Amino acid sequence: MRFPHSLLLLAALLGGFGGCSDSTSQGGGDSTPEQDFNLIRLAQTSPPILNPEQSFYAVRGQDRELRISFQDPSGGEGEEFLRLRVRPNSLRALPDGSPIAAGDSVLITVRIVDPANILFEMEPSGLAFAPDEPAELKIHYNHADHDFNEDGSVDVVDAEIKTRLAIWRQELANGPFVKLGSVNVEEQEEINADIQGFSRYAISY
Repeated sequence: MRFPHSLLLLAALLGGFGGCSDSTSQGGGDSTPEQDFNLIRLAQTSPPILNPEQSFYAVRGQDRELRISFQDPSGGEGEEFLRLRVRPNSLRALPDGSPIAAGDSVLITVRIVDPANILFEMEPSGLAFAPDEPAELKIHYNHADHDFNEDGSVDVVDAEIKTRLAIWRQELANGPFVKLGSVNVEEQEEINADIQGFSRYAISY
């Protein structure tokens, strides 16, 4: 008995992600030119962003965090969108290469490039973190438009794409995006990655 090609494709897709766990590890290293990059967007129904630009002082020897959040219905702080954690020994060198000593502080700023997209830029550009204790980045995508491939419907193809979402880095403006080693916690719709420097970060597949 011969099956229609569409049914065979659907079965293959279901088989591909049916065995995936809620927490999947994504390898890094893939590179995509900016013009071909699949930037994940926020849904039109997502809450407004409370603090699209946020700054804090990271201090060598201290554990500090920065958060960007959505607004709750009353206009206050709601669900977390992004969290950047700089651990005690994460700070390594300033953009000019100068080492960061214990007790030294660095002003870090994170801003949303476009409120319609999941794309962040971080400053100071060129700040370096220690490879053995990198900074930790977490981005939530529960308020993303789940029509990931933008074909007009949320379907089995988008469910398969969800399993491949990862955090990508753009080191230079207009340059390629490079996929980082990420952990996609599908059940909570969040992605975690260790980062070793500052530039732009986005979610893609």
